Amino acid sequence: MKQNKEKNLTEWKHESSEDKITLKQIEPTRIEELTSFTLAGISAITTNETERSKDGKIGKLFEQFHSQNIGKKLGVNIQEDGHYSCYFNYEQGDAGLYEIMVSVKVQETSQLQSLDTINTFTVPAAKYAVFVTEKGPIIEMVQRAWDDIWQWSQQPDNNRAFTGDFEYYSKDINPEDGQAEIYISIK
Repeated sequence: MKQNKEKNLTEWKHESSEDKITLKQIEPTRIEELTSFTLAGISAITTNETERSKDGKIGKLFEQFHSQNIGKKLGVNIQEDGHYSCYFNYEQGDAGLYEIMVSVKVQETSQLQSLDTINTFTVPAAKYAVFVTEKGPIIEMVQRAWDDIWQWSQQPDNNRAFTGDFEYYSKDINPEDGQAEIYISIK
């Protein structure tokens, strides 16, 4: 068995006289401990199964967030600090319902109470496995990274906490050729 490390991918090669099998497993770029912070934005409740169908809600939520300039409505200039896609209120880990919120980071929530469609969530202080997507069309790269993260989380030593996971998109991200960071809360 040969092990190579390149771009945070570990590649195992098993070679026999009849076949050659290559398995890839993504690894976090880093482990990071963060203090709590508050996000404000628009949200929906969904499942991974729903997101794999034509009834997926996440894409529509992103579209609404950007087309309605939600960041600016919150009094926060989205270009200053990028935006977040946060996953929380998991009912059965990644197998059941969860809430998704497309959002911006806010300091104060009292001024948001008059906005009916705006939700807030305080991302708890936690330890995170941080994954950086490949560079490319951002939607495709994030989906590909999540497929790898689901496989990574099935490994015995990778214990997700499901307290609040999020994607961070920098202020200057290029949707056609960008990268995002995905933070997975771990035990």
